[in-house]
Amino acid sequence: MRYYEWSSNSEGNSSVWHFRIKGWEDDFALSWRLMEGRPLSEEEWEAEAMAYWDEEGPLTDLPFNPNVPVHSPRLKELLEQLGLERDIQYLPVRVIGEKSGREVGVYYVANFLRRIPCLDLEHSIYGRYGEHPEDFRVFPEKIGEISHVLKAVLRREAIGDARLFRVDEWEYIVVIREDVKEAMEGAGITGCWFWELEVI
Repeated sequence: MRYYEWSSNSEGNSSVWHFRIKGWEDDFALSWRLMEGRPLSEEEWEAEAMAYWDEEGPLTDLPFNPNVPVHSPRLKELLEQLGLERDIQYLPVRVIGEKSGREVGVYYVANFLRRIPCLDLEHSIYGRYGEHPEDFRVFPEKIGEISHVLKAVLRREAIGDARLFRVDEWEYIVVIREDVKEAMEGAGITGCWFWELEVI
């Protein structure tokens, strides 16, 4: 079985961003919370959560946002039909046209709840904080942690039967199994970018 890094595609896509949610200063603060892989409580969300669509292109099933994954109702329904509802917490957000002010409907912020420590450190290409003198001044609390990943190689035995998860050592990477990718492609889900990962 093959595995793919999955994110939104920046080409031929438009963005949903600038979230207006109580308690969250900006999109980056929300993205850091989502990377923890823990459910958000009722106190961390609100029924009237809003986000803005830049109207620079079609509103796809996975609008471009490198920090906060946003899913259409169609994509949400597909992933739930695939039995992945336990791996994702869906948080509703009203999408408003940034230029027109028109409300286009409800999309969902996707909070991926599985983090699996599966990065093969022997075969991956990555760096750590502390390799540059400036790190000790700017990121003293992160010395020794992974600072970037140029090539991610995953350990198959650690993945097990998981089909959708974040890589625990580098939580920016969201991984889907081949059957999930094929289901999305078969359903015509738009806005996706896939990159096949080496698994050993």
